[in-house]
Amino acid sequence: MKITKIILLFLALLLASCSNELEQEYGLIPPASGQVTFLLGLHEDDTSAIRTRNGEPEQIARMWYAIANDRGEILKPLYQKLEADFSKLTIEGLEYGDYTVVFLATTSAESNATINEPERLSDVWLLNKSAKAPLDDVYFYKKIELHIGKEQAAESQTVTLERCVGRVDIDLNVSSDYMWRFIRKIDITFDDTVYTSLSANGEYSGTECIESYDIAESYSFYSLPSKEALSGVVTIESDRSDGTSFVHKYRFSNCKIEAGRISHISIDYRHPESLDGLLYIREEDFSRFQTDTMFLANEPRDIFYDSKHRSFYANAPLQVSISDEHQLLVKFFSPVTIHDVTILCRFNNISTEFLELAHFDVIYPFMEAAFPLPVVGSDRTFTTSSGRKIVIPAQPELSGNDVTLIIRTEDPYMKKIEQIDSRWFIRFSAYSADNGHAYWRHMNPLLCRHGVALAINMAFMFSSEEFNTEMNKYEGKLKDNGGNAINLNALRQRIRSHGGLVLGCVSGVGGLGGGNTYGLADYCYTGVYFDATPLGSNPHNYPRQAMFHEYGHCLGYNHSSTMTYGDQWTVLCATVFVNMGQEGKLPICSKDIIANLPM
Repeated sequence: MKITKIILLFLALLLASCSNELEQEYGLIPPASGQVTFLLGLHEDDTSAIRTRNGEPEQIARMWYAIANDRGEILKPLYQKLEADFSKLTIEGLEYGDYTVVFLATTSAESNATINEPERLSDVWLLNKSAKAPLDDVYFYKKIELHIGKEQAAESQTVTLERCVGRVDIDLNVSSDYMWRFIRKIDITFDDTVYTSLSANGEYSGTECIESYDIAESYSFYSLPSKEALSGVVTIESDRSDGTSFVHKYRFSNCKIEAGRISHISIDYRHPESLDGLLYIREEDFSRFQTDTMFLANEPRDIFYDSKHRSFYANAPLQVSISDEHQLLVKFFSPVTIHDVTILCRFNNISTEFLELAHFDVIYPFMEAAFPLPVVGSDRTFTTSSGRKIVIPAQPELSGNDVTLIIRTEDPYMKKIEQIDSRWFIRFSAYSADNGHAYWRHMNPLLCRHGVALAINMAFMFSSEEFNTEMNKYEGKLKDNGGNAINLNALRQRIRSHGGLVLGCVSGVGGLGGGNTYGLADYCYTGVYFDATPLGSNPHNYPRQAMFHEYGHCLGYNHSSTMTYGDQWTVLCATVFVNMGQEGKLPICSKDIIANLPM
């Protein structure tokens, strides 16, 4: 009996000891067995020159992966996590042994390709099912060999996915960049085939021909590789200036499509008007040239204060000239878009007739652009205003003194500008903003834009029949500095012959003005539009009063006249200004026109 008790006591102590050990073991969190982390990225190769519009690299839009054992069979690990941004894949629970991990990814949110779920590495994974067409999407692939040791220690690997497609670029050699407007359709046909599928183990298979594949939008396409160099035909459908069309076929050879590489097909484009001198610019062509926008938010002060860069006449906001680099310069000091603008040119030492030099389908707000002139480099054929063809010899040293330029357009906005009878010269100044002045402050690009609109609107209003009719009602009421009635015809002439305005910004007062000096507070520049105040409210608000008060000073009148204070000149101007804005008669009516422009 004693022996039995001793044995039971010993067993109880032994169990208690084991229980404590188990509690201690369960209190620990061991690392996950067979854990592998893959850090994922894309390889930079020949085809990675393509970027998004903001300059950022391509981003993975979709990704697939698979894990196979040493027999090539696809496994399903118990735990696997792919981060939402495709930057990391974590797999746990892999046992001792050798594995193959494969990755497939694309930068395309949608694709015509089929992605199968492989059961073995030899199975087709990526399949292009489009008949007689290339894959034409960017795909990446990578195969990694992985070994899990007996200790099943966690490890991490960096995986750089490589393109499994190549890119084919059609390089058209045109006589000038203005020939692109004639091209309507480009398609390509290969004499031989390209691969159509990629297996999970990275092998290409299947064949498909490419026939009449349209590439006019991008002049390039992506494809799974070809087994060998290809030959074929590029077919280009083009228009002539008279609206008729024609087709040319161009043969090529030795085009081998390789993964991660760019293959080039070079073509000398032929067109019966290749030697024409006309510049024809469509909206989609702007990206080919040096086009910019004035008064963007980051435009430096030394640009918009420099009259060589930023100045214009109120009755001529569209400027065309020949630059020192022998290019056609275009600047448009207006916040609106105009259409169908033709530039006529007379070569002063060669022809007495005006020729069609350039045509723009669109000129966008505050456009600043430079366009190369084909006639600078070679003889060119032009069409005269009368329809006659004339050949102008190459003008390698062309300058502004060699030509006379005229603008022709039926655009409604420009037709309004033609009604302005004053030639005010408009520019911008800091005045004494840097010298500690009590009132002068710096302009900024947005205020410059509003200043452009204000000057054009004011010049237009003073030229309008509406204003002159209303001003007749103030006969004898507008008094000069000595209290004498102002002759209205003399006042009209003074406005027409006024030299212009140097726009600046003030603070602490509504404005400062006199002669060419014209400064307004920032809220005055933005608060004069008809819709800057509620409909039906008094048009004679403070910004409009300041606008016309300061212009009264510019005309030579002081505070003793009725051209600055009182209910005469400023009330007359503000009332007509608001009415014309409400009726859509001003060139730039609403505050939203500038507010909706990109800055």
